[in-house]
Amino acid sequence: MRLQSRSNRPVRVLVAGGGVAGLETLIALRTLAGDRAELELISPERTFAWRSLMVAAAFGGGPSPNIDIPELVQAIGATSTTDTLTEVRPSLGSLTLASGEKREFDALVVATGARPEEAIPGAITFGAQRGTGRFRAMLEQAEEGGVARLVFAVPAEAGWPLALYELSLLTAARLRAAGASAELTLLTPERAPLAVFGGRASGAVLEELEDHGIHFVAGLTPEEIAWGELRARPGKVRIQADAVVTLPRLRGPSLPGLPHDERGFIPVDAHGLVRGTTNVYAAGDAVAFPVKHGGLAAQQAAAAAESIAARLGAPVAPAPFRPVLRGILLTGTQPRYLEGALEGSEGAASVRPLWWPPAKIAGHYLAPYLSGQVMSPPAAPRSVPIEVEIDPITATAQTVAVDR
Repeated sequence: MRLQSRSNRPVRVLVAGGGVAGLETLIALRTLAGDRAELELISPERTFAWRSLMVAAAFGGGPSPNIDIPELVQAIGATSTTDTLTEVRPSLGSLTLASGEKREFDALVVATGARPEEAIPGAITFGAQRGTGRFRAMLEQAEEGGVARLVFAVPAEAGWPLALYELSLLTAARLRAAGASAELTLLTPERAPLAVFGGRASGAVLEELEDHGIHFVAGLTPEEIAWGELRARPGKVRIQADAVVTLPRLRGPSLPGLPHDERGFIPVDAHGLVRGTTNVYAAGDAVAFPVKHGGLAAQQAAAAAESIAARLGAPVAPAPFRPVLRGILLTGTQPRYLEGALEGSEGAASVRPLWWPPAKIAGHYLAPYLSGQVMSPPAAPRSVPIEVEIDPITATAQTVAVDR
């Protein structure tokens, strides 16, 4: 179905969200569709933060590089509004913002992300408000010998557990370097370490955990902390713990006017079109897909952008979203590159890059901006080659352009 304007104005495509999915969508649309539509980005933030480097930053890697959203949007010939999407009316082609302002659209892409929630009361929730500061304070205490038993617990519905594996590995490396000792345990509902990547990758992660002296416990879901114990199910398991580190549980946006599941996530088809609508797409963590990851968000955004560009008359054959997981696991020594197809694949693991550019977020359109190599849209789909330099002790990560 061809996208057409509802009035005597150019076709208007709005993108709500300034994270990976939102920016990938916007850049992809401008690249693929050219000037066939007016593009506007609506985001509550004015700065894009590279959240996938938060773990490295917690170990002294410095602040994550940021990108000014209005500057990027202007560079690709779009407009931006600093506001929050609060309601969508697909049949009318309109939406409402937190400011009370309304916008009309011919197509909308919802990329608002998910909301973090506390998963285990009493635990240090890395990625939540004040979570990084609490983790750093605990790490200093552990270096001084004040934490004897430390548990890293993957909660149910975490969406993306890799960061907790990094935290456990880097903590082990830091304590070893400081001459401190503590009993480290990683507990997870997964059947194997990072099982979503496949058997080979999971085996490589298990080797890393064992080499770092981390006890791995699979098939248990943490529930609460009481009397110095982490309680988990099934089986009323009790694990002694002086401190517990976990990740937030995620909840979808539950946007009025759009369908959503019991946790607020938006159902979409293989091209990102929201079920029951003809003009609203969604991508990223807001979507009802169990794995929440920046690389997958970029893939979902690209699928939606291709579909919209084709409906605008661009010479594009839209491909459906076929998830391919790519993750860099920081270990304190050499990082591990993990890759899996989420469809029964055995996956792959290597100390050498398995994709290019080997960045934490492997977005096809956004990666050049994250590498700092371009400030205008590519004339055609391409990637800017970069390398990731990671200090094995501090886990400092830095993207470096490759001169070719």
